Amino acid sequence: MSKSAIGAEATGAEATESPASTLIDASALIALLGAEPAAEEVKGILRRGAAMTTLNLAEAIDRLKRRYELEMERTRPVIEGLLVDSLTLLPLGPTQAWRAGEIRATHYHRSRCPISLADAVLLASAPAGGRIASSDGPLLSVAASEGILTNPLLDSKGRRASA
Repeated sequence: MSKSAIGAEATGAEATESPASTLIDASALIALLGAEPAAEEVKGILRRGAAMTTLNLAEAIDRLKRRYELEMERTRPVIEGLLVDSLTLLPLGPTQAWRAGEIRATHYHRSRCPISLADAVLLASAPAGGRIASSDGPLLSVAASEGILTNPLLDSKGRRASA
């Protein structure tokens, strides 16, 4: 799949992608379920198959409840349907935990690079040649510096994030 095939920028070397080599963060799931500007892009990514970490799922659920006051009784079946059809959930193992700690310790800065621990786990879970889809600028910047391809999504105000 070419860099332009998903309609966004990519960083790093060209790679052949398997369908679940695109990992989405919490912002992508929030965009989809919150009908934000990136919702259509996220639908396209999910149609091809994507993955997300369990920690990013927890972050998305938390933010959906707090930001949109979505009822979990209505949201859970939608998310579970995605998990059956097009979204692979990646567990956090010791290898990813060590790598995530290393990534966050290397890149985190409270104001210049406020990468969350959940996003460090996402980066640590990216497969070789994988891609991160997000509207989170600090996440995309760290991904690029780690040699991970990126798919910048529109943020909630309709601006495209950059690495």
